[in-house]
Amino acid sequence: MVLTLLVGGAVIVLQKIGVVDMGINMLVDKLGRRTEFMIPILVLVFGAICAFIGTPELSIAYIPIILPLMLRLGYDSMTAAATAIIPTTLGFAFGVTAPTNVGIGHMITELPMFSGAWYRIIFWCFVMACVIAYILRHARRVKASPESSMMYEDDLRLREELLSKDDQNIAVDYDPRLKMAGLATLIMFLSVISSIMIFGLGFNAISGLFMAMAIVASLIAGNSLNQICNNFNEAMRIMLVGALICGVARGVSVMLDTGNIMDTLVHYLAMFISGLPGWATSVGVVISQATFNFLVPSGSGQMLVTLPILSPVADLVGMNQQVLVWSSNVADGLSNIFFPTSGYFIAALVAARVDYIRWVKFYFPFFIFTIFVACGGAILAGMINYGPF
Repeated sequence: MVLTLLVGGAVIVLQKIGVVDMGINMLVDKLGRRTEFMIPILVLVFGAICAFIGTPELSIAYIPIILPLMLRLGYDSMTAAATAIIPTTLGFAFGVTAPTNVGIGHMITELPMFSGAWYRIIFWCFVMACVIAYILRHARRVKASPESSMMYEDDLRLREELLSKDDQNIAVDYDPRLKMAGLATLIMFLSVISSIMIFGLGFNAISGLFMAMAIVASLIAGNSLNQICNNFNEAMRIMLVGALICGVARGVSVMLDTGNIMDTLVHYLAMFISGLPGWATSVGVVISQATFNFLVPSGSGQMLVTLPILSPVADLVGMNQQVLVWSSNVADGLSNIFFPTSGYFIAALVAARVDYIRWVKFYFPFFIFTIFVACGGAILAGMINYGPF
């Protein structure tokens, strides 16, 4: 909840002082007619970061910057949400060296750390290509016919809110102080992203860094302390409903955990997998782990809860540990952006101004596709005896 208020609020403050509008206009001017290249570039960059570092929460940081950019390029807010959320989450799901899922999985099952990377790289490349095709298909349709977007009515108001100064800012010689604020914001933003990846910062630290970034940029741009406070007050008002939604969503999994319901479900999960025939065991892991993600939307948390139980079950049914880890990792990531109990996912939707129901309508076909890819990959891994290395 604090993350939603402060990160979203900080970027709204940057919009109010003109830094975001200036950056968007400069970028659009550089791209010219090649604006469509922006989507595959962002997808690959975001997906690669999460594949190797494992921080899907970065989507929350990306969206406030991507949202006005996509609206300025003629796309919709759903395109912005998809560009930030899908590659980060699926990059994490099919991660190569992500420590919070692959690393913990290998540690629990006593496999060599990050072994079998070649198989994960192949699936990562395939899935990222599919993500690019899916988002581009939607983006082209929206750009050709804006009324076809399910976000059309909302985006009309959003464009008025976020891009109201665009016509005035294009081809304008910006104030030197605003340029300095823009440069400082870029440096601070890159530093924040690097710090998240290197030091594994938590939500509180991320919130504080974004708030500090907005304050420093506002001071450089010439805003008084009263102006900065007023801007934050308005930004918090805009983000308040979304923050409350995040709290309610997270509360579901907390109630299930403290009520000891989760322990019972893990027990039946192990019984379900042990009763499957050999060829279907890995598929059972994918389905059960993806479903269990409703209760434990944390990748590392799910690995720590389920793998100590599933690992001996896998030995009993003849499934090697590498297949177990791969199936569990992929299943966890697939449903992170489908179930409303995932805190960072709901926060990202709030930042993108996209409601959950419309997101499900947009993402559901691709979600089903990724389930089939995961099940196919699990079966193939078992057939080729992937691992244990």
